[in-house]
Amino acid sequence: MAHYCKIVFLFLVFLIRFPMLAGQSTDLEIAERWTLERCISYALENNISVRKTRLQADAEAATLLQAKSSWLPSLSASASISGNNSRAYDNTGGQFTSGMQTGINSEMPIYQGGIISNQIEASRLELQKAFLNTEEAGNDIVISVTQAWMNLLFARENYLYYKESEATSLGALNRTKSLFELGSVTRQDVAEMQAQYASDRYSLVTSHNELDIRLTSLKTLLDIPYNESFSPLWPARIPEPAGELPLFSEIAGDVLKARPEIENSLLSEQVAALDLDNAKAGYLPKVSLSASASSSFSEINEGSFSNQMNDRFAQNIGLSVSIPLFSRNENRVNVTRSRINFQQARLEINNVRNQLLQTVEQLYVDALAQQSRYEAARDKADAARLSYQLRQEQFELGMLNAIALRQSRDELLNAEAELIQSRYAALLYQKMLDFYRGKPITFED
Repeated sequence: MAHYCKIVFLFLVFLIRFPMLAGQSTDLEIAERWTLERCISYALENNISVRKTRLQADAEAATLLQAKSSWLPSLSASASISGNNSRAYDNTGGQFTSGMQTGINSEMPIYQGGIISNQIEASRLELQKAFLNTEEAGNDIVISVTQAWMNLLFARENYLYYKESEATSLGALNRTKSLFELGSVTRQDVAEMQAQYASDRYSLVTSHNELDIRLTSLKTLLDIPYNESFSPLWPARIPEPAGELPLFSEIAGDVLKARPEIENSLLSEQVAALDLDNAKAGYLPKVSLSASASSSFSEINEGSFSNQMNDRFAQNIGLSVSIPLFSRNENRVNVTRSRINFQQARLEINNVRNQLLQTVEQLYVDALAQQSRYEAARDKADAARLSYQLRQEQFELGMLNAIALRQSRDELLNAEAELIQSRYAALLYQKMLDFYRGKPITFED
């Protein structure tokens, strides 16, 4: 009896705990599914192009360290051992002797015409540019992931719509068969409804295939291995496109402040200016300080190793000045080339600014067009939906044949499909505009 009571108690505990365990499993599955935010975060962390720009930033950091170290003195040591075998003066024999030389050398720049300081500053700017290049690469991948995600959501909603349409068509077919048995409709009406159901079934299969293709495209874009599962966490709801957009002048001002391309082009101009200064420094003298110490030993000379090394120990210190007199026009050509590069960098600022504004303006025009298209498609779908409902009532009363009803349904299907497409297109362009303005992409209202 006691054993039986124990079994019953454990069973009751399991029943109590089972909903909690099931809830934990559901929460874990949700946590492992992919949201847009997770897709973007994963892409920024693992995308090859973004990772390459990060490595380039590491390389620029090493270049900056090298430039800063140019002010430090260099220090090198040397040692050599030699041997010599020579015959005697009467060519009757020979003698082998050995020797050794050691030394240490150091050199430090004193004045280089500002080249070292300019190189340090240029390296610091190049490091900032590398960080901006990483940001630009990240922005590009964010836009690509967002477009792929929106295409996936569009394909899913399209599939859900055709799935519902296929179920509705099946119900209409069954009702038509019932009406046929009652003698209210003809066999042709049944055939038309069967054709409608077959058409909706085909659209369902096609939309499901498109959903699989979009899902695979997003997974490929994220570089997720083929043997790993990828299951999106569908948003609870998709927000409606905004009714009105800000003025383009306001959007353009935000874009010029937020986008890294502008700052990157400005930094390029500063780097070109420093390169021009370095080219002009080729006309200036260079001053450097050097010092060395050396000693040697040879078996030919008298004295022990330590005595010779001590007696032959020599020190040297010197200050050298190099004044360019004629460089075969090398400095002149360098200055001319650097000045041209500086002028090109200035032009590139305007070019980057114009291209960016042209891209944003095109997005703005497309967003306005898609918003108008969405509003028109919404009205068209409402009208088509009402028309189909009325004709369906007429068909069930025997006042309309199946051909006219099917035409009305085709119009409804086309209107609904256009509504879904225009909705996601308008939402995509608005989200891209917000991203160019520096706002994160999210589907939260």
